[in-house]
Order: sequence, then C-alpha cells, then structure tokens
Amino acid sequence: MPDGSKNPDQKGIIDGIMQDYELRYRIMSENITMGMFRLTLSSGSDILSTNLVMARMLGYNRPEELAGKPLSDLMAVPLDIENLASGIRREGSFTGREILLKRRDGSEMWVQVQAWKVGTSSSPVMMIEGFAEDITEQKVFEQEVQYHESELNRYALELSQANRKLNILSTITRHDILNKLTGLQGYLELMKGEYYDPRLQEYLAIQETIIQTIARQIRFTKDYQDIGVETPRWFDVRETIEKAAAGLPLEAVTLTVETGDLRIYADPMLEKVFYNLVENSLRHGEKLTRIRCTADISGECARIIVEDDGGGVPERFKEAIFVRKHFKNTGFGLSLSREILGITGLSIRERGTPGEGALFEITIPRQNYLTGDSAR
Repeated sequence: MPDGSKNPDQKGIIDGIMQDYELRYRIMSENITMGMFRLTLSSGSDILSTNLVMARMLGYNRPEELAGKPLSDLMAVPLDIENLASGIRREGSFTGREILLKRRDGSEMWVQVQAWKVGTSSSPVMMIEGFAEDITEQKVFEQEVQYHESELNRYALELSQANRKLNILSTITRHDILNKLTGLQGYLELMKGEYYDPRLQEYLAIQETIIQTIARQIRFTKDYQDIGVETPRWFDVRETIEKAAAGLPLEAVTLTVETGDLRIYADPMLEKVFYNLVENSLRHGEKLTRIRCTADISGECARIIVEDDGGGVPERFKEAIFVRKHFKNTGFGLSLSREILGITGLSIRERGTPGEGALFEITIPRQNYLTGDSAR
C-alpha cells in the first residue's frame, strides 16, 4: 500500500485552487466591461473589492477608494442589504435583481445585479461576488413611459367624457330638428291641399324636397357619430349582406349573395356599408334587374365584389362619389362606407364599366378575413 505520508496535503490543494480562482477573478475583473464586486454579508456588510468599472460607475477614481466601505454607504434603500443577504443564504445566488445605489456625489443610480455566494459552509464569513450593470437610463425611460401612459389614460378618459357629452348634445339637437322638420312638412301638406295654383304647388314641392334633404343629412350625422364607438368584431359576410338588404325594396331586382363562408373583421357598422351599396344600386341603377355579391380569395387579400347591371359610374365620378361631391345625390352613403371600412384597414373602390353597371370592390387584408375551417 502507498505510504500515507506521501499523499498531497489537502490544505495545499485548496490553496492552489483558491490561487487559481483568484487569478481568474482578477483577469476577469480587469477586462470585463461591467461592474464587478466582492462583499461580506456576515459580520457587518462591507465592500471587499471592486473593479475599475464599478468604481467609476459610483463616481470613484480607483477601486481602492471603495475597499472597506460599509455597504450601507452605497445603498439608497438600507433594507436592500438584508434582502440581498437573505436571498443569498436561501438560494446561493440570484440574477436580475434591481437595486438603487448612491454615487459618491449623492446622486442615485439603478443597477441590475447578478451575484453568488463564495466559500464553504464552514467559513465564518459569507462572501459574495457579482456583476452590476448600470440601468439608470432604462429605468428613467420606463418611468417616463409610465408617466406618459398615465397621462394618455387621463386624456383618453377626459376625451371620452367630452365625447359622451357631445353625443348627448348631438342626439338632443338632432331629435329637436327632426321634430321641427316633421311639423314643417305637415304644414306644407296642409298648404298643398288649400292652394291649387300650379306655380305655388311647384314652390311647395321644392320646399318639400329641401326638407327631405335636410332630414336625410341630419340622420346621416347619427350614423357618422356611431363610427368607431364599438369595438370591431368578426362578421359573416353573407349573413351581413342579407340582413342589410332585408329592409330595401328589391321587388323587381334579383339579389344574389355568393360569398361562401367568408368572415371579416370590421367595425360593427359594416351592415350599413352593404346597405349603402345596395341602396346606391337601387337609387342610381338605370333599368336595374340584378345585384350580385361575390368573394374572391387570392394572394394576400380577399375581395368582396358588389356589382349590378345598371348604368354604371362615369369615369370622372369614380372617386368623387366617395368624397361627398355631387353626383345625383349628396354622396353621404359612400363617403360614410369608406370611413367605416377604413377603421379596420379595409378599402373600397369603384371599377365598373360605365354603361354596363357599377362594380364596387372591397379589399380586406390577410389578417382581417377567415375562410374554411378557420371561419367556423
């Protein structure tokens, strides 16, 4: 058997390991771009050493100026010392801990710390080592973001309250005006029955047309007021078109809806869009016999086509009909439709052939439509 006296001394092995560790630690602390430190957290909390980066982060010229300082001199929140110590005792290490420190000049800085315990269970002193990264700018940015978010929330609440008051005022005003117009129209009817002069009857007819136009414009303000009030949601296109057309006079016109199982994400006023398109065909379609609604799913977009066999839209009016320029009517319906669709990124254009019929094309981005199993 080998002679036991020739076995290496265990203390010598430990000393060699520690010397190697110290060498590696010194090389790392001198070359790393983060702050590095050693602390004691057992009999008093003191700084044993730091690297140059850590010293300069705290406003000191040399690491030696920090050696031996009480940790409490650097902690903006004294309770953090005990939290650090208990965390190390319990887990042996921690990462991502954010701590508020005091610089030499008294200013504060935020650091993110990663630390671990060094030594054995028999050691009377608990020493920890770790890295510290200056995150002051990040914390300031986060605080600014939080402040601006709170301000935006406050402004949004104030705007919502102001909007609610305006909507109430608008509703009351609209109701009162429509009531007055109804009364005025009643008096016109009485006058038409009492005066038979053809010229006077012509004037009364003109006044009645003006009253109807004003009433239509007032009702338009109600639709416009409702745009964007409710949260967008998914709609079955076929059901929405059929529901929109249910209240329109289609006796002499055939309406076909061939949109399959297409569903689109849109403002809750989507039904008003299809109502306006079908009503537009009925109003302007000369010798109209059919309205056809189809869907085209190809590429990155889906398209809904609403076409008729009426007179179509002259080239010079293809854009004007969406911006309330005069074309046989006020243009409110199509202008409103474009705004409703635009809320969720949908668009509409007219690309029919004049003299052969109108063709309205609604384009839906890929994220705004579902088909097949995904639509169920």
